[in-house]
Parts: sequence; C-alpha cells; structure tokens
Amino acid sequence: MTGSALVATVVVTLTAAKTLGEVLGVDHSLDHSPREAPWFYGIYTFSLISAGILVASDANLVSLSVGVQVMNALLLPFVLGFLYLLARRLPAPYRSQGTYAFVVFTVIALAAGFGAYASLWGLRG
Repeated sequence: MTGSALVATVVVTLTAAKTLGEVLGVDHSLDHSPREAPWFYGIYTFSLISAGILVASDANLVSLSVGVQVMNALLLPFVLGFLYLLARRLPAPYRSQGTYAFVVFTVIALAAGFGAYASLWGLRG
C-alpha cells in the first residue's frame, strides 16, 4: 500500500509540474537539468513538499479522497462532453459518425448521469 502511494505521489506531482510547464511555456521535461528547467523542478518540488505537509497534517485523508472522487464524478460530464465534441469535429476519416457516434454519446450520457447522481446522492448524507 505504501509503495503504491509513493508511486502515485510521484506520478501526480510530475504530471502537475509537466502540465503547468506546458501552460507556462517553459521547459518541462525530466530530460533537462534543474538549471535548464528551474520552473519545472520548482513546481515539482513544491508539489512534493505540499503533499508531504498534507499527509503529515491532521487532515482526514479518507474524507479528502472521497471529496476528490465526488468532484471527479461531478466534472465527468464536462470532460466527456468536450471529448465527444472533439471526436465529432475531427477530420473525416477519424470523425465519429452515425451509429457509433450515437452509441458513444449514449454511453457517455449514462456514465456521466450515474456519476453525477451518485455524487449528489452521497453528498446529501
């Protein structure tokens, strides 16, 4: 369990640093040294330290995890909706069309609906 948590921490913090580096337009790769990519390594270090402080604090990590999963379920319709719209606007040979597009839309609608329903049901107590 501890090993899994450590691996997940490294993956999540590296993803955050890489994403912010991409958004800020700075070097964001482990191929660069800390001198070549100070923003990337700074964000990565800050994320690791913040995660360590959160774990060492007296926060209820189970409630935090449940809250994050509820947030994920509530944001799922937006993420899947944008991905579906993107798939419908791809160049012709790759575009989702016809029956396949309808089936994908139905599965997305059901998954997003069930996720939102379960989240809101769980939030009410």
